[in-house]
Amino acid sequence: MKTSLLNCSKKVCFGLVVVLFFALIANSFAQNQSTKDLGLNKNSSQSLVMAIHSDNTGVRESSIYLVGKYRISDLEDELISQLKVEKDSDIKVLIGLALFRMSSEKGMKELQMLTAKDENPRVRRMSYAIYNEYLVNSSNRTVDVK
Repeated sequence: MKTSLLNCSKKVCFGLVVVLFFALIANSFAQNQSTKDLGLNKNSSQSLVMAIHSDNTGVRESSIYLVGKYRISDLEDELISQLKVEKDSDIKVLIGLALFRMSSEKGMKELQMLTAKDENPRVRRMSYAIYNEYLVNSSNRTVDVK
């Protein structure tokens, strides 16, 4: 009686180990496409353009943030056109930061003009700071440390 229970428990334990093994093997093959291969397709690009020009402030902020974070340089002109018509000062600064992350020369020229003509002092100050940081990062100056 004891040996039959012992053999049964060994079989159950072995079966559980086999099932767990196959579950772990199946999980390791879950993603078959590299995340680097995923590009910006036509539909997602159009969706981001619509979101950048949306009436909803939260949608605009999120889309501008994503464009800057992932440095989607295809949408540089869309950000610049939105910068020209944007009324919200926080979103203007966010567009400036997104253009800075993309190292956009056209965008930095727009920020330079924004430092002089915008009526909001915070936008002028932040645009000036972003533009100056761009100049420092793009210069070829080196520091000689002794």
